[in-house]
Amino acid sequence: MEDQVALALMVLSMNMVANMIYLDSPVGVGFSYSENTTYYVNGDLQTAAETHLFLLKWFKQFPEFASNPFYIAGESYAGIYIPTLASELVKGIKTGVKPVINFKGYMVGNGVCDPGFDGNALVPFAHGMGLISDNMFKEAEVICQGNYHKSINIDCQNTLYKIDNVLDELNRYDILEPCFHGTGLNDALNENTSSLPKSFEQLGATERPLGVRKRMFGRAWPFRAPVEDGIIPLWPQLMRKVTVPCLDDVVATIWLNNDGVRKAIHANPESGNWSICVDLSGDHDMCVPFTGTQAWTQSLGYKIVDEWRPWKSNGQIAGFIQKYANDFTFLTIKGAGHTVPEYKPRESLDFFSRWLEGHPI
Repeated sequence: MEDQVALALMVLSMNMVANMIYLDSPVGVGFSYSENTTYYVNGDLQTAAETHLFLLKWFKQFPEFASNPFYIAGESYAGIYIPTLASELVKGIKTGVKPVINFKGYMVGNGVCDPGFDGNALVPFAHGMGLISDNMFKEAEVICQGNYHKSINIDCQNTLYKIDNVLDELNRYDILEPCFHGTGLNDALNENTSSLPKSFEQLGATERPLGVRKRMFGRAWPFRAPVEDGIIPLWPQLMRKVTVPCLDDVVATIWLNNDGVRKAIHANPESGNWSICVDLSGDHDMCVPFTGTQAWTQSLGYKIVDEWRPWKSNGQIAGFIQKYANDFTFLTIKGAGHTVPEYKPRESLDFFSRWLEGHPI
């Protein structure tokens, strides 16, 4: 079976224009592990401190990279991880921690920002995208009074339940994409019997008539998963509490547990078997709608220095951008889902390259 799983070259990858460090964090995620399993009970601030320590040790071991401009980036729950890590980096630089990291900025894609802003964005987003009717939206607007997150109003909860039923079988991570359902391993690897969408038969292809998924199987922060104060839940815990639609990692699990692959990426046997884990604003993501991120961005109160306008890639409008004081930018990528480079690799590489080089977007 494993012989039927193969890699394809991704020619529009961001590591074509930058040296990349890919980090499994917090400890226990991916192939990272600890001999002391109590470290698996973690929190956002501890994760930031540990990641900062990792970076200091990395630059100490590889001093030839210390003078390079350094950026950090992440997606989804990285809306929490990246800013907290950035804060640690800035504090370290100000207090003279060595080695000095040449930190220049950070980027977050479809990031979890705030449970209120994110939670209240879904219903207006669904209405704006034509997924629910005017009547359903108006009913929710009147009954819930704009509070769709943790409403204690029974009538509001019933209205939201009706909306959830309408949206139930949509792919929450990209509303334009098919919602694929679990299959047995044999079916997943047999193209004659597989129920997987055609996009999976074209992995790695970059020129296609339709925008389709470009990774093996979906892995993203679960829709309406608890983003609250407290211990970060593990995926098995999350999946007992919330529905994670359109989620299947059969192929990824086979590949990342292959002995040859694990040896090539230096995965220590003690890290155990790989299993699913938590992974700019794509404007078709319903898991963390761009409208919530946009509202949160505006709530910071920064002055607008470059008003909302389209930006282009390859001569075509690729999304929209608004720039604020303090070198803060909000940017959308048209037609992308929750994990932007997966859905729109060309546009992602284009804006990423221009951003790194300080060129106008």
